[in-house]
Amino acid sequence: MSRNKFLKLLFSALLVITMAFTATTSAYAATGTKKVTSSGTMSLALNKGQTGNSSEVTFRVSGLPTNAVITKLEVNPGSLKYSGAVLTNYLTVSSSNRSSAEKVTWNGKENTTLRTNGFLASKANGTYTISFNATCISGAISHGMILDIGSKSYSNPYITIYWDDSF
Repeated sequence: MSRNKFLKLLFSALLVITMAFTATTSAYAATGTKKVTSSGTMSLALNKGQTGNSSEVTFRVSGLPTNAVITKLEVNPGSLKYSGAVLTNYLTVSSSNRSSAEKVTWNGKENTTLRTNGFLASKANGTYTISFNATCISGAISHGMILDIGSKSYSNPYITIYWDDSF
């Protein structure tokens, strides 16, 4: 066999092996994104000067591969309604797959994408809850009078989980 034929045969064999290896590994590894919505509302009412936590909204994530882990987690708090001056301090995100929650800095702006790093490499399937913490600076104005109570609520929040099952 001539040297040229040998090199062509060797190159062809290496190309076939490389293609087979690439096809095999990519067939088993999967990544994806899952958006989970809620019709729930995070809401609170506070007296002037009071700080407190809102009600919780729950998201159930299922249907992903059993070994899927989070590579990124995003939260959108939804649409805002308020009365009075209620300052949002942070958003709390918790998961059934972790013993501790994460507080995410947030200024209270509606329909904002908030990213959390606290759940990286955690199992993706599970139950997630969100709520917010706020302080009432001033109450609502009703019939020309300033009341001692302010309120704030966010409706139709959602979470987006980016996952990978090759870890």
